[in-house]
Amino acid sequence: MPEHSISFMGIAISFIIILITFYFVIFLKCYKKPKQGQAIVRSGLGGVQISIHRGIYVIPIFHKIEYVDLTIKKVELERKENEGIICKDFIRADMKINFNVRVLNTSNDILLVSNMFGCERTFDETKIKQIFEAKFFEAIKTIAFTYEYEELHHKKREFRDEILLLIGTDLNGYSIEDCVIEYIKQTPIAFLNPNNILDAKGIKKIKELTEIENK
Repeated sequence: MPEHSISFMGIAISFIIILITFYFVIFLKCYKKPKQGQAIVRSGLGGVQISIHRGIYVIPIFHKIEYVDLTIKKVELERKENEGIICKDFIRADMKINFNVRVLNTSNDILLVSNMFGCERTFDETKIKQIFEAKFFEAIKTIAFTYEYEELHHKKREFRDEILLLIGTDLNGYSIEDCVIEYIKQTPIAFLNPNNILDAKGIKKIKELTEIENK
């Protein structure tokens, strides 16, 4: 075989090896796969794409990627002392109720959360609490006012279920995985305001119940 043919073949092989190496480098650089419990939101060229289980190609300059946390986050809600929840009989109750929430594992819900709250926020329990605190507390207060204080201790499950029913399932891409009532106890009279008409009624009720128990 002529010497120049061997030289040409060597150059061709070297070029192919360089191309293959370049391809794998680009593949490793541009191929992004979400970690367990995360999703990728890619925007830019080609529109918005969501990757939950499989990887996705990301071309620098043309694409931007963000990550969404799909793991369960705890939203701890507590009201006590002069902020205790008022019951049907006007007795205040100190409460701590924990909600476990997570982003729903579908492309539409992930995109909705990304647009409404931002991807970065899904990793921060404090910021997630800010999203739901007002809505969840409103449901707690509304349902608690349909129960007398002593009923809450005997019907905690019903109380919990009614709270979840009132909150509903429209949480803009999130879902409640569980709700746990950590404690419910009477707010001490020392924290009630006798000049507040509701607290005044609560104080009267507590004294009546205490007198009955003493007898």
